[in-house]
Amino acid sequence: MKYNRTSVFHPVQIPFGLTIWSLWFAAMYGSHAVVCEFAPPPPEQGIFNWLNASFGLFTLIVVALLLFLGRRSWKLSRPPHDLNERQVFVTKVASGIHFIAALATVFVGLQLAFLPPCV
Repeated sequence: MKYNRTSVFHPVQIPFGLTIWSLWFAAMYGSHAVVCEFAPPPPEQGIFNWLNASFGLFTLIVVALLLFLGRRSWKLSRPPHDLNERQVFVTKVASGIHFIAALATVFVGLQLAFLPPCV
């Protein structure tokens, strides 16, 4: 049985969570450097500024997406199902990687959102 790349049973789903995390990571640190160079928030605001708020919001959106994808993959792999062994493997591994990527996003995102920027 052939699956297109958007199918939840296609092996490309396995690295998808880490791909989302790496894009988030590059966007966060890249935008942090650019904003701190051209429009840094006032240092007297500490951590309560627009930059940390935007980092926190973007991090929550990405974590919610990764948790949704992980839960969806995990639910597909649970019995009763009409899946073969390969499909169960792909969905379970993809689910685990989505959850690991969500955890990594939380840990890195907390550092960005709760430390003063541009110091």
